[in-house]
Amino acid sequence: MRILLAGGGSGGHVTPLKAIARQLRLQKGTVELYVITDRSFYGRAQEIFADMADVRIKRIFAGKLRRYRSKSLLWHVIHLPTLLKNIRDLIYIALGTIQSLWLLIRTRPDVVFCKGGFVCVPVGYVAHLFKIPIIIHDSDTKPGLTNRMLSRFAKTIATGMPAEFYPYDLSKMVYTGMPVEKGYQPQSKKQQDEHKSALGFQPSQPVLLLTGGGNGSIPLNEVLSRGAGELLQQGWGIIHLAGKGKVGAVKTDRDQLPKNLQQNWHIEEFAQMAPRLLAADIIVARTSANTLQECANAQKTVIGIPSPHLADQNMNAEYFNSKGALVMLAESSFNEPSTLVDAVRELYADQYKAKSIAKALHDNFAKPDAAIELAKIILATKN
Repeated sequence: MRILLAGGGSGGHVTPLKAIARQLRLQKGTVELYVITDRSFYGRAQEIFADMADVRIKRIFAGKLRRYRSKSLLWHVIHLPTLLKNIRDLIYIALGTIQSLWLLIRTRPDVVFCKGGFVCVPVGYVAHLFKIPIIIHDSDTKPGLTNRMLSRFAKTIATGMPAEFYPYDLSKMVYTGMPVEKGYQPQSKKQQDEHKSALGFQPSQPVLLLTGGGNGSIPLNEVLSRGAGELLQQGWGIIHLAGKGKVGAVKTDRDQLPKNLQQNWHIEEFAQMAPRLLAADIIVARTSANTLQECANAQKTVIGIPSPHLADQNMNAEYFNSKGALVMLAESSFNEPSTLVDAVRELYADQYKAKSIAKALHDNFAKPDAAIELAKIILATKN
């Protein structure tokens, strides 16, 4: 059986493919797996699948049409930078469609799974043209444009959130949750202490993990840098995943602190998430579906800070907050440097609240078998 997995643009659209690929291997064994991603994410995709050398990674051109709700149609036409980017990306979409035609003719997959990202548009349309069954997965409380476009062709529509958020045909839908790698599960105090020790922290130390995703977040990096010294002086350990190309600026801030404090502020571009997340007492993160699923499966206490520019993250944060499953902070509150530090300290000091939030997150949203379920759906899909 040949299966093609498509996703790109960010780690949130590619790392789930790896979790599914592992399960497909376990359940089927001899399956041929192909991953299609966009050219800009090709290098990162190769890193993600580095320990699965038999998975063939392919890249195609992909583009998106920029649409700003606050701007008129006329603005989109006369604003030259936006117009030129849209024209360029239309050309990329055409090229990606030609490449998809060639790839699907050569690979002849039995099923195409689309995780999201604009790379899925040409792949999905060509699969439909060739009458290849399509399965899509929509992650967030706000349905993605790519998935809305492909939903009418899909045989099955898997979702990361409950069905109430999606405009799709209910007969096609199944709420699987987000597929993430195994290893994200609730830890005993002893297990968490072991994770802390393995990372160089004392078991008794409170540990904060901050992540802005694979690309990082400059606002999150800056607000933590302004308050890190205070937390470190109070005995905290910090795991800071600053994001691609953003480590240097954060290390410059760390270098201004006394040496004895610097050693407890671990700064990395990005890293294997599971052992770091499992060591943390408090997690500060963007509210992407992937990160929230990892935290839910592991029953962690989360301070969620949605990007003001991403509607899906804001809707995720508001929904999870309404369930008591995270503490929501607005990025606009960062005008006061103490905002984040105070939120972290206050939440950790109130262990009843912290544990209640973690329990609500786990009880409402944990889906540890999402990848297993999706692999079963893919393998059972026939033309």
